[in-house]
Amino acid sequence: MAKNLSFVGIEELSQVLDALSGDNKLSNKVVRGILNKAAKPIIQKAQELVPKDDGDLQKAIGTIPGRGQGKGEQVYVGPRRGGRFKGYAGHLVEYGTAPHIIRAKAAGGQLRLHGNVFAEEVHHPGAAPHPFMRPAFDSKKDEAIGIIKDECKAIILDGFKEVLK
Repeated sequence: MAKNLSFVGIEELSQVLDALSGDNKLSNKVVRGILNKAAKPIIQKAQELVPKDDGDLQKAIGTIPGRGQGKGEQVYVGPRRGGRFKGYAGHLVEYGTAPHIIRAKAAGGQLRLHGNVFAEEVHHPGAAPHPFMRPAFDSKKDEAIGIIKDECKAIILDGFKEVLK
């Protein structure tokens, strides 16, 4: 085993990393921008795979920023909920539902089915799964990783150019 190792360029690399962190070239905002850019192919594929009659769900698919401490550099991809987005049933479309009974919430209450038709309970037949997020991720993850690599590589190369002027 070699005891005396020497590396050429370690000082320059250290300078580049210091410059990148000091100039905010790899700040949370920049990293989030890179992740949003990398998520676009996955989002587009998921929107293509959503059942065509579910326009609200299709429009709701996008990026969701990470929340909480240490999550500034995280981005989630999936159906967004709240405000103008109506992706509340995304998981039900993705995984399907088992047959189940829907009952009125209030005791003795009734559900309005359509028009003037009411019932105390309805036997829902369930719904078949229509996966859209997992297939989109599986087919586009390599492209997304490539975008992240290319963007980070460009930032690091610019850092080397600035340090080695």
